[in-house]
Amino acid sequence: MNVAKEYFQEIKKLLKIEMSEDAKIYEEELAKQSIQERKELGITWYPLFIKSEYYGFAERLHIEVERKYESDTPNMFYSGDKVRIFSNHQHSNNQEDFIDGVITASAGNLVTVQLMKDESPDWLSDGKIGMDKLFDKHSYETMLSTLDYWAGDDGLSKDSMRLRDVILGEKAPSFDTKETYKIPEKLDNSQQKAWEKAIQAQDIAVIHGPPGTGKTTTIVEIVHTLVEKGERVLVCASSNAAVDVLTERLAARGLPVVRLGNPSKITEQNLQYCLDRQVTNHAQFGLVKELKKRAEEFFRMANKYKRNFDREEREQRKAILKEARSLRGQADDQLQFLQQNVLVKNQVVTCTPVVSMHKEIGKEKFDTLIFDEAGQTMEPMCWIPVQKVKKVILAGDHLQLPPTVKSDEASRRGLSISLLEKLMPLSGISEMLAIQYRMNEKIMQFPSQWFYDNKLEAHGSVKNHRLDEDSIVQFVDTAGTGYEEELLNAPFGIRNKQEADLVLTLLPGIVEANKHASIGIISPYKLQIQYLREQLTEQGITSKNIQVQTVDGFQGQEKDIIIISLVRSNSKQEIGFLKDLRRMNVAITRARKKLIIVGDSSTLTSSKFYSGLQEYIESHDGYHSAWEYIS
Repeated sequence: MNVAKEYFQEIKKLLKIEMSEDAKIYEEELAKQSIQERKELGITWYPLFIKSEYYGFAERLHIEVERKYESDTPNMFYSGDKVRIFSNHQHSNNQEDFIDGVITASAGNLVTVQLMKDESPDWLSDGKIGMDKLFDKHSYETMLSTLDYWAGDDGLSKDSMRLRDVILGEKAPSFDTKETYKIPEKLDNSQQKAWEKAIQAQDIAVIHGPPGTGKTTTIVEIVHTLVEKGERVLVCASSNAAVDVLTERLAARGLPVVRLGNPSKITEQNLQYCLDRQVTNHAQFGLVKELKKRAEEFFRMANKYKRNFDREEREQRKAILKEARSLRGQADDQLQFLQQNVLVKNQVVTCTPVVSMHKEIGKEKFDTLIFDEAGQTMEPMCWIPVQKVKKVILAGDHLQLPPTVKSDEASRRGLSISLLEKLMPLSGISEMLAIQYRMNEKIMQFPSQWFYDNKLEAHGSVKNHRLDEDSIVQFVDTAGTGYEEELLNAPFGIRNKQEADLVLTLLPGIVEANKHASIGIISPYKLQIQYLREQLTEQGITSKNIQVQTVDGFQGQEKDIIIISLVRSNSKQEIGFLKDLRRMNVAITRARKKLIIVGDSSTLTSSKFYSGLQEYIESHDGYHSAWEYIS
């Protein structure tokens, strides 16, 4: 078995394990949660109102449904999602009270569902119906087919073969050092080196971007230079939020960009760059509308002959239907032509990896792929858009959040190691951005020492910025207070109510002293976040300047003040989830001007990291005992 085949088959095994575990967790959670809990997560609509029923493509029954309430809860329903319509009329689990379908159109609180039955069940009109989002295998199926593509040699282009060999270490990466372009003056020294590495790379390059070092700024300048060279550039990230940020920044730089993806997943300000919007605004789009209008007229005429009384009428209907289909085909061809026209006109295409394989982009090829957030993306996901390019630039930080992998077995066997992390040891392909523009130097120093070989440097504009004369970094120690953690449900159902109450005791003073500062309250534990949110609501603290979120929820964000509640406090010195130091790196580096950590030193000092962090804070006069704040 050749190296590539063995490599990708092993990843495929792990991905199947992960898919099975993900589906199992999703279905179990769906089964045990109440309707209200599912509504709050955005995976259930209830009550559901049916606006219309009709027979659409292939005579399949379609229903147009709407949610009129709960507009403040998330909406996780998008075109292409598999759903289950259920009856809650008799609170029954009878199989007859369910019907599955697929969303064919989505517009906010209104969606169209194609049902998997030809007839409407009786209970559908009884009221008290809802809709659950089912586990969707589409992303997994795309990744699995991608791994099959890379495992074989059949169908691989020369570019793909070369890229595969370089990434797998079978061939050395190459750089064209003779090719020179004007270095962007707006970039700092380390950003210029990363820019140069990316421009000169012939196959693969890595931009290592620690927190606040201007990774997005560097990416935009790289894309700008590649476009000036005449290249077509595909820009991907695993989250829609990251793709939107990149799209906005690229457009602001004056680059011709088109954003691919479901419009319901794209921010309002980015819809102007969306493929659908650009096609609709095209000078020739009127022809598509005219052809579709004429096709609809012919279909309506044909329906008059639906009950066939004689041969002449049957033939008449046949001819009209033929003309209607011909007009619709012409409309589709014209629409496809306009889509290609927009794609060719815009040298830069932005999307998530799975969308890069959608029919709109079809067999389009690009010169360069820039993949952001590569450090927190599962490796199989990264390989999807690589099929379409000659050169790959990965950007991210393997020392921040890792890829989310739900199967312990798949994680243990390597699925949680990103492609970016695997490539970091390759000689000469990566450049680290070293100047950060976010944190006061005292906040930056400990992560720099622990994670980045002391290479980070605070830019002069942020080096000494602060809010008041208090210590920039503080540790509030709950040791000796008896604030012990509670284990509610394993493995992550842990909270520490008394520690959370201490945070809430500190908060009013912090808010009063820093009236216009943005504040983030972070904890690695979801139950702690849930309790903090409940208490803030009860106490009427609803300032838009205060955000309470898990570490993962704060990735990519920053606040003037960050308060971290570490939760763990026990006699066994078990720190569990806190062992994931990359999450702590993310939590600490969200702070711009002040960092306050609340925790139990007697539990935490079993770890070299936390004992070192406490010593560092003490050296900057930031240590406080919780007793100072307990009345």
